[in-house]
Amino acid sequence: ETMKATVDFLNPYLTKQDKESDTTLVLGTVKGDVHDVGKNLVDIILSNNGYKVKNIGIKVELEDFLKHYKEINADAIGMSGLLVKSTQVMKENLQRLAELNIDIPILMGGAALTRGFVDDYCRPIYKGAIFYCRDAFDGVVAMSRIEEWKKDKSKPLDTKLAGDMIERVEKEHKEIIIPPFEEIKMPPPCDIPIPPFWGRRVMDRNSFDPALAFDWLNKRMLFKMHWGYKSKGMDKDKYRKLMEEKVYPAYERLKDTFLKENLLEPTVIYGYYPCRSDDSELFLFDPQEGFNSEDEVNREPLEEIVGRAIGVFSFPRQRRKPHRALSDFFRHDRHDVVALTCVSAGSKISDYEREFYAKGEYLEYNMIHGLGVELAEALAEIVHKQIRLDLNIASEDEGYTLKDVRMNRYRGARYSFGYPACPDLEQNRVLFDILHPEEFGIELSETFQMHPEQTTSALVVHHPQATYYAV
Repeated sequence: ETMKATVDFLNPYLTKQDKESDTTLVLGTVKGDVHDVGKNLVDIILSNNGYKVKNIGIKVELEDFLKHYKEINADAIGMSGLLVKSTQVMKENLQRLAELNIDIPILMGGAALTRGFVDDYCRPIYKGAIFYCRDAFDGVVAMSRIEEWKKDKSKPLDTKLAGDMIERVEKEHKEIIIPPFEEIKMPPPCDIPIPPFWGRRVMDRNSFDPALAFDWLNKRMLFKMHWGYKSKGMDKDKYRKLMEEKVYPAYERLKDTFLKENLLEPTVIYGYYPCRSDDSELFLFDPQEGFNSEDEVNREPLEEIVGRAIGVFSFPRQRRKPHRALSDFFRHDRHDVVALTCVSAGSKISDYEREFYAKGEYLEYNMIHGLGVELAEALAEIVHKQIRLDLNIASEDEGYTLKDVRMNRYRGARYSFGYPACPDLEQNRVLFDILHPEEFGIELSETFQMHPEQTTSALVVHHPQATYYAV
């Protein structure tokens, strides 16, 4: 916003040719990806540096990139994406461009993208110039290079940015051998809780007041990670003053707006399903196979009932000790219980934040977006608390109502696909097939990301030794 205000102030004093570049970028988030904050930041920075940007949104097919590229006679295409699946889509786009004999300059960026991936897997398949942009400011350098190159295309376009000047050091990795399953030490068996119902349930406004989500909000994550108000480099008194005079008032103002305008439209779906583990797989069965007492537990050999499974989760196993897989926390010899969840803060928040983006109020836009993301996480914490209450595994010191907030320090753990212990987003398809969140407007893209963006799903493990780890 400061840059924009400065440019607007200086514009009357600049000569016409200095006011704006005619170098143009078509910018979008690749197909299947619903994340737009990073891409919008690139738009803001490039636009305020005088470049023209045609921002064509999220979930953009290659055909749409090319359509807009031709319509405005653009100079380059910018592909953005958040997760690993999106980097594969970028590579596929480059392969198709190569097949079409197209060699326009490409800017690529996103959280999961690496210089190594671009160098090793993208440059060899595409003869045009590729800029690996670690951030929006690399995009400014790339566009300035393209602008100069347009004046004399006889010379090759220099795509090396500051980050590429750092020598890549290939580390030697020792071959890691995961021992046979029989040799891996399993977590000790625990008592299996019996849920109050089997199958899916939806928590509505009669179950909890949406305002409760603000009580479960992780303000540390919101203020420091999303809003950027970090204490590093500040003395304690100055930081406290900043929080008291600026940050908390902004939070209370937005909280009041969200509640008055009904911007938070929570959807909370969860359910309990009988399950069995088999090495790194977890088989889920029909709720009718659920047990209401120890006498009813199904103890048939898994190989005799595997055909009745309604879904199977496959988990990767750790490459280091204890070589854990999430399935290890569930029983193999008898039916166990797993909880599934899917929650969403709704689509109104995204619509509301876009209004501020369109008006150039970027700080407000970022604050609204961050609050929406953390509200989805708060809803996940609420339903996790409900699960602990249902399974009677809540500890005495955390209280026995949804109003008794307790985060992190509790029995069991909640795992979302795409995170370190279960990084495969494709497993979301199994969860969706069982919980059917589509009935409530929650969709799964072809790259297995959820929409609205302020949505999260999870598998909840009741085992007391369940903890977080990376594979």
